[in-house]
Amino acid sequence: MPVLELRVATLNISGGEKTFEEFPHDTQQSRQEALKILVDRLDADVLCLQEVSQFIDADGVTHSLMDAVNQAGGYDYSFYGQTVSMKDHMQVKKDVMVKGVFNDWWDWSKGNAVHARIPFARLGNPSRPGLPRNIPLYQPIIYEGTRDTDPRFVLISRLKTAPFPFVATLHLTTMLGERAPQRLPAKLEAAQILRYQQIRRFLDLVREHILHKDEPLILAGDFNASPEEFCLAHLLESENGFVRLVPEKEGPSHASSEQLIDHIFFYPHQRLLDYTCRIESGDLSRRASDHLPVVADLQIK
Repeated sequence: MPVLELRVATLNISGGEKTFEEFPHDTQQSRQEALKILVDRLDADVLCLQEVSQFIDADGVTHSLMDAVNQAGGYDYSFYGQTVSMKDHMQVKKDVMVKGVFNDWWDWSKGNAVHARIPFARLGNPSRPGLPRNIPLYQPIIYEGTRDTDPRFVLISRLKTAPFPFVATLHLTTMLGERAPQRLPAKLEAAQILRYQQIRRFLDLVREHILHKDEPLILAGDFNASPEEFCLAHLLESENGFVRLVPEKEGPSHASSEQLIDHIFFYPHQRLLDYTCRIESGDLSRRASDHLPVVADLQIK
């Protein structure tokens, strides 16, 4: 059985590039430049990003960091999976959407992205070229323009090199009021229930075609959940056999969190030969985003 060495990184780039209008021009440009330098230094074979935003201006030109990230990291393959947009979710409570209307944008959206140096394969036939799929995990009936009602998706891809691992990136729900300094117990409980439901739906998605076949699966993203939360410690690890890749020096990965909330998991354990994992801290990471990258070097079969 072939052995594949792979470096995978995950980063929520919200703090670095949320709306293209969030920061003064000099600060915005500084953060974009920091992100490009950071991507180069991470040197990941597969880079999973969350909260990637882009817009189409009045002349039909798309403004996105996708090309810049591809160039910085040497990625020939990338895919953007939209989670929310002006076209599908126009909401006057969302400031960036109102700005978009009066700046004559055709559209604004945000979502998850995967960048790779290895070609993508078809999910069902890894010998053929293919594209990732963007699958909903949570779609509220009404979008209110807040994180509480943000739709949540998983972007699932497969790499076209043996042993043809699947790579899934997601961004689970967080709710206003679930974290310090004004933590509300009811909000925390509601958020944990939503995250549990979203992980359950993800497992329903992959169970028959990946888990039951013991196909290699890398799951990375912003889970908004600490390692001890039920949806991770029990549902993923204890009940379904996922291995959390524990960083060497574990600590918070977000400015407002007391614990690690960005994670990388692998399934099944018997196909994971070895790994190292770290949180990429430092000034450059903090300039690029309010999250810190989590990076893992894996040997899988």
